[in-house]
Amino acid sequence: MAAVAPHGVTTDPQLNDPGEGVRLKVCGATQPAEIEALASEPVDFVGLWFGVPGGPADLELAEWRRLAAAATEEGLAPVLVTFSKDAAILREALEGSQVTWVQLHGYQTPGIVRALKRDVPGVRVMKVLHVRGTECVEGPLLGSYEKAGVDVFLFDAVSKDGRVGSTGETLDVDVVASLADDLTRPFLIACGISSENRARHEALAAHPRFLGVDVDTNARGADGRIAQQNVAAIARAWKEAA
Repeated sequence: MAAVAPHGVTTDPQLNDPGEGVRLKVCGATQPAEIEALASEPVDFVGLWFGVPGGPADLELAEWRRLAAAATEEGLAPVLVTFSKDAAILREALEGSQVTWVQLHGYQTPGIVRALKRDVPGVRVMKVLHVRGTECVEGPLLGSYEKAGVDVFLFDAVSKDGRVGSTGETLDVDVVASLADDLTRPFLIACGISSENRARHEALAAHPRFLGVDVDTNARGADGRIAQQNVAAIARAWKEAA
């Protein structure tokens, strides 16, 4: 049975349990039609951007709230995906919504995680870990992030020119597997995930803390919008294979 957070939001305690199967997160929805398409497939999380200046999927707060409400109504778990380092702004965005997940997709400190956990009862934090080549930028702080209250980590690659988020680049599986061994929290993987490359990620998919995949670029059609057929193929490859 779903639990009710202190501020009245219904939450699913199994969403971050690796034992409940591979989770699929599709990021960067901007239209109601995309929410409807995702709800027709076995998608767990939908990433909605807020506070990502210049980002192609960044939403104004009012539209973010509308799409978050639509996702919740469709049975999806909306995630506030942000580069913001201001816990007060994020708290304000979450107030009055049923969103319980925040993805810190930038170089936010453990202090931001701690502030969110303190100020937003029931919030769950997904912290992106940026991998550049064979190094994890946040590597020295992994223990601090866990103590601050991170619920799920998400491995993403930094592009050669320093860009983060939706780069479409791939991760070094061996590097991520080594980093995952040092975690006590579940993790998702991003970067070029598709319906055709599950086999090359087998070492990660078999990890006891592997939670699932985060997809953006390969979930989209030629028009740049989330395409249901692409999402369906990714879901078959990753969920059914498990």
